[in-house]
Amino acid sequence: MRVAILGVGRLGAFHARVLRDMRDVTELRVYDADAARAREVAAPLDARAVGTIDDALAGADAAVIVTPTGSHASLIHTCLALGLPAFCEKPISLDLASSRTVVEQVERSEGRVQIGFQRRFDAGFQAARDLVRSRELGTIYGFAMTSRDALPPPDAYISTSGGQFRDQLIHDFDMTRWLFGDEVEELTALGSTQGFPQYDVMGDVATAAVLMRLRGGAVGSASAARHNEAGYDIRVEVYAAKDTIAVGWDPRTPVRSVERDMPALAGPRYPSFFVRFDAAYRAELAHFLRFARGEADNPCTVAEAHEALRLAEAATLSVRARRPVRLSEIN
Repeated sequence: MRVAILGVGRLGAFHARVLRDMRDVTELRVYDADAARAREVAAPLDARAVGTIDDALAGADAAVIVTPTGSHASLIHTCLALGLPAFCEKPISLDLASSRTVVEQVERSEGRVQIGFQRRFDAGFQAARDLVRSRELGTIYGFAMTSRDALPPPDAYISTSGGQFRDQLIHDFDMTRWLFGDEVEELTALGSTQGFPQYDVMGDVATAAVLMRLRGGAVGSASAARHNEAGYDIRVEVYAAKDTIAVGWDPRTPVRSVERDMPALAGPRYPSFFVRFDAAYRAELAHFLRFARGEADNPCTVAEAHEALRLAEAATLSVRARRPVRLSEIN
């Protein structure tokens, strides 16, 4: 397959290396707004750096979009117009209106667009979902999710990311819907710029917590931080009538971990998300290539990503208005 990758910053460069290792990829075209960076990434991969998006997409069999969030929607529209299967990192866009437009175009054109929520491909999260959906745990009472970066991204990234709820906690919002097969009815969010006063100017927060009530009655929380030098820390606990399970904890934790073979860096001590989710990213892109060829179902649709963005919008409103927000308010 001839694959075009658009955007080779930190994550895009990682995706480019993963794609180059795949037997299915016969040609890899690399585009970045920074032409020098595109050449730097392409050279050791025996890939072809191109100067324009049109050059990258012309004659390609699939596209992988890892550009800044503000460009996602327009690039998805371009791929749909070309009839080109596309993988796009989350979120679809920075606002619900343009996100909804993408959903509608995909539905009209029956286009193939997979959104990147790599936790869906992590073995621990998949095992947790299987246990929840099997009803083996009994009634689900609650859950607690934690997402902490080891080091904060550059301020230039923060200023264009859409904010902590759209950029970081959106993974937890997607996981909430995906794990429990339920919708959030109401949420309350708090945020702080402690340690990062410059975020005030950007309208963002550095630390946040969200309390959610699901339609089925379960109550859970999701907390996030941009700075945690103890390590990249992604954890989930699910509390149920018959048992408590966890994803991402050290094996010594007195709850049943769903990971059978915990890696040496288990627990909140991963140096980066590349290490924590290496296998998940690889599985996600491999699935995308099968999906692009029509050999697999879409594991994460634009409609599902749109719903995660609705939760991020609700959390943003809750912080600004300092009140609980029902999801029925976010249309």
